Amino acid sequence: MALILAVLALASPVPRCHTSGLHVSFAGSNGAAGRIETNVAFRNTSGHTCFVYGYPGFGLENARHRVLRSRVVWGSTFARRDPKPHRVVLAPRRTAVANLAWSDVPHSAGGDCVKAAFLEVTPPDERTFRRLRFPQVACDNGLLRATALSAR
Repeated sequence: MALILAVLALASPVPRCHTSGLHVSFAGSNGAAGRIETNVAFRNTSGHTCFVYGYPGFGLENARHRVLRSRVVWGSTFARRDPKPHRVVLAPRRTAVANLAWSDVPHSAGGDCVKAAFLEVTPPDERTFRRLRFPQVACDNGLLRATALSAR
């Protein structure tokens, strides 16, 4: 009987985490010399084990929830090396994080700044997002840099 249960456990794949089963929040931030970074945490609240894989999506909104211009570049940030996309299995209440970085000082000619009030955060492979308060200025036309999700 134990062998049958072990085989069944191996046969049932771990499902992908969905937006509805993830709590998204900021996990500390740092800034200096016009550069700001924060970890964005994705905690599994679904009650079952699931996985995330890859890069989350980000977008800026104003106070009326209108989408603002922004661009996301995936890879390393000034604060953290990109762990590259890999499968992160999240048991209930476990967390994966991505590092998000931006500049609040324009670094290029015509690098206008975008004043945001909210950040849209979309888990990998999802179409719905969570909204976080984000009273920040993102310069260089709303340029955001983000790493892939990792267990830490």
